[in-house]
Amino acid sequence: MNFMAQVVWIFPKFDTIYIFYIFLMGVAAFIYVKVMNYLQNKQTSVVNHWVEFQRYAIARKCNQVELNILHSFYDHLSEEEREIYLLPENRNKLKNALYRYFLKSNANTTEKEVNLFDKLFRSGVEFKKEILSLNDLTVGEVAALEADGREELTYVMQKTSDELLLSTKGLSKDLLVPGKEAKLYVFRPSSGGYLLDGKVIKTNESGVVFHFNGKIERKGESHLMLMDKMSITVSPWPPPEEKKDLELDKHKLLLSEENIDKQLEVLKRIAKDQKENNEKKFEIKETAKPFITLSERLSDRGILFTFPTGISSEIWKHQDLWEVSFSFDKGPTFNIRAKMMPTKQKSDIYLLRYVDADETMRKSLYEEIRKRGGVREVLT
Repeated sequence: MNFMAQVVWIFPKFDTIYIFYIFLMGVAAFIYVKVMNYLQNKQTSVVNHWVEFQRYAIARKCNQVELNILHSFYDHLSEEEREIYLLPENRNKLKNALYRYFLKSNANTTEKEVNLFDKLFRSGVEFKKEILSLNDLTVGEVAALEADGREELTYVMQKTSDELLLSTKGLSKDLLVPGKEAKLYVFRPSSGGYLLDGKVIKTNESGVVFHFNGKIERKGESHLMLMDKMSITVSPWPPPEEKKDLELDKHKLLLSEENIDKQLEVLKRIAKDQKENNEKKFEIKETAKPFITLSERLSDRGILFTFPTGISSEIWKHQDLWEVSFSFDKGPTFNIRAKMMPTKQKSDIYLLRYVDADETMRKSLYEEIRKRGGVREVLT
């Protein structure tokens, strides 16, 4: 029996409902691709906003600690908030959001928060101003009220020639006592922190009146430099290892005819290059070595100097870290590791920027410079 002859082939019936199902699957796939592309582009856009904002913060002289604070704030935001606040046109919204974040967070010192506000949001014209009176403060300026050993964030709502109306939002009630002695901390990126001495004279639900008594003292980020030339010793760090004595193998010193022929070929090639004035092949590359020179300016953050005669200025390229040593007359000796680099303004002036001077050493150095008539630092 032919089995195949008895098989009846039945083709499936194609119902129009299948067309509808295929259409739905196509629409679903299209929507999925569009949504995934949108989410990916949105995430990329937000990341790009952060990268651009980070560049902005660096250009505004924010240091690594301040960048870390900003990144913590960034991590706390929702995706929608990140996309809104990091745009350049939304700096005021960012300022308000950052202020609210600082009021709720205890992770940072209040002075660091004030400094960060000034660096990010102060106009270019005001960036370099010093504070000599209340006229140099601005309405809306973020500050810190200091009393009873505490600092709490506030901002200037109104001002007169000797009084400020400060926001009470976020201030502790025990600081809002009429007659309480207090100080107001404000900051300018070019000159550092300032403490305005005064007292609280009036309070209400929305504001506290701070009376300024005219006394201003410097605090915090200010740096001084010494214009007098000082002898400094600069050495590669870590010091180069001493060369070990070479143990010569006497068998390698035997000269065969083959070795002599090879040496003659080398000597001929050297003679030919010298005859053709190709002297660069025989130049010895600059290596890092110790030298003594005079400082042009000495600061609690770095030193400007020129290379002495006989020392190539190219050696800074061949060494990552240097140790600089110097002593003050009837004062301490300092040994500090530093990075060496050329300055932008003058090709013959170089900078040693300290890398391991801790706060105790920096304060000690600052004090020695202050005693000797130091002026505000300029290291560029």
